[in-house]
Amino acid sequence: VSADTHLDEVKAAVRGPVGNHVKLKLSRTGIDSTLEFEIRREVIHLPSVTWHIAPEDANIGIINVHIIAESTIDEIENAITQLQNDGTRKYILDLRDNGGGLLSAGVDTARLFLKDGIIIQQQYRGQAVETFRMTKPGSLSNLPLVILINHNTASAAEIIAGSIQSHGRATLIGENSFGKDSIQLIFDLDDGSSLHITAAKWWIPGLSPPVNEGGLQPDILVENGEAQIDLILNTAVDYLQEQ
Repeated sequence: VSADTHLDEVKAAVRGPVGNHVKLKLSRTGIDSTLEFEIRREVIHLPSVTWHIAPEDANIGIINVHIIAESTIDEIENAITQLQNDGTRKYILDLRDNGGGLLSAGVDTARLFLKDGIIIQQQYRGQAVETFRMTKPGSLSNLPLVILINHNTASAAEIIAGSIQSHGRATLIGENSFGKDSIQLIFDLDDGSSLHITAAKWWIPGLSPPVNEGGLQPDILVENGEAQIDLILNTAVDYLQEQ
């Protein structure tokens, strides 16, 4: 393994059946001896949400959502509780580089922050349109909130950001999102590969332009580019401080 080795190659080399062992030999620059480890393979459950207090303002909590999973709803509520216990009162939901996940979890995550109305509609080929609505106000529907998005915010993450934007619930800050409005079915094959079939489309009523036409349009456009500082996050902190 060198600095030029692709991460996928490394993953393929170390992954394997749960319970089996993998041997690793590590060398370090400037040291002649090597280290050897034998590690038992296990399923490692990673959190979908992390959080911290903004260094610039102890009143602002930042919730980073890395993927949309079944546990995301509970993890966000727990993050808010912990941040409130630490004295925060305003919040940044960071969906940047979140490629999505479970559609149902995306809808339920949006429900946390909304009070009423339609979240999304979806349609499978040859079937009637299905509408996902709010049935009661979400537990976090009154929190001061902004949402961060970028070009890698996609799919279920766009459902969260887009539905919240369409209700005027929170300001979107950052770059246009990816623009993925399809629902895919995934079939695992005997050789370890998988088949992905687009089976349905979803959309957010009243959102203009639609998600599939250039992605979500942020309310405050900020291009981070090659900047050494996080301009998008800094803009969000400044915005919340003014509210």
